[in-house]
Amino acid sequence: MRYINVKDLTPGMIIANNLYDNNELVLLKANTELTQFYIDRIIGLDYDGIYIFDQGDVEKAKSIVSDETRIKAIGKLKKLDIDACMFLANSIVNEIQNSDSLIIERVTLSSYDNYTYVHSVNVDILSVIIGIGLGLRNEELNKLSQAALLHDIGKCDVPVEIINKPARLTPEEYEEVKKHPQYGLERLRAKEKGGDDIAAVIKNAVYSHHENWDGSGYPRGLIGEKIHLFARIIHVADVYDALTTKRAYKNALNPADTLEYLMANTGIMFDKDIVSTFLQYVAPYPIGCTVLLSDGKQGVISENNRINLPRPKVKLSNGTIIDLTEKLDVTIISILM
Repeated sequence: MRYINVKDLTPGMIIANNLYDNNELVLLKANTELTQFYIDRIIGLDYDGIYIFDQGDVEKAKSIVSDETRIKAIGKLKKLDIDACMFLANSIVNEIQNSDSLIIERVTLSSYDNYTYVHSVNVDILSVIIGIGLGLRNEELNKLSQAALLHDIGKCDVPVEIINKPARLTPEEYEEVKKHPQYGLERLRAKEKGGDDIAAVIKNAVYSHHENWDGSGYPRGLIGEKIHLFARIIHVADVYDALTTKRAYKNALNPADTLEYLMANTGIMFDKDIVSTFLQYVAPYPIGCTVLLSDGKQGVISENNRINLPRPKVKLSNGTIIDLTEKLDVTIISILM
């Protein structure tokens, strides 16, 4: 299995997992052979890349949370159905806890138009994994998951032309976007006025997920542990997913460079314990990614070493597999995405 940029797709390639359009309908099923028509559709939906099968591959790209649950969550977020979102957030926790592995080792596939909703689901999954790594109890994980899934719900009250602007925002537009935590809090409070009780920690996390460890964040400029733990977790997950996702005005940053960004901003933007925990679960070199090695050779990541994620197995073009935990004189120089 190999991750490939859409510009390098050619007819005859076999896709390795389902692809969805902007209405959460299956665009292409796994094992479909690409035609030029299908390639044009994928490009038109602004996918950055997809997984394809190489010769001899038999398994599709696995996900910690099922496509069915992801699609349901996206649909309920679009409808602003808070009750359904909170129920699905609990389902996401259950699926993650029953997953064979908590290691994030694949590139997230999403089209541009669905970014806000796909992003919220991704942040939920990443946040729950961090929470498990930190040893949170099941009740805490459910509340963390609910907060993470709803963390950007306030963006529905920001003008859509700002949210979907295909360019960098003006200072005035950015100030409007910065109001989305307040808008999100107001939506949850309005829900409570209808008779529903929403835990204070959920409202706090939605309101505070852009606070920075050093006090430079918003909306209140909180410092350190005055920021609720859930908000600190969501902040790390939020930034990671945002940086590794293509937008109209920027290319996606590869996972390895994004993890470097998180580490560089530990103690500034992020809680060091949360970043340290996150690093234990996110592969800097996802399976299927093409990498350049220090000896000048190129290869595809075939398997991650869960004890030492920066040292995976690499499959060269001639079929040879190099285990970087054993071949210590070779390192990965870069991801070729």
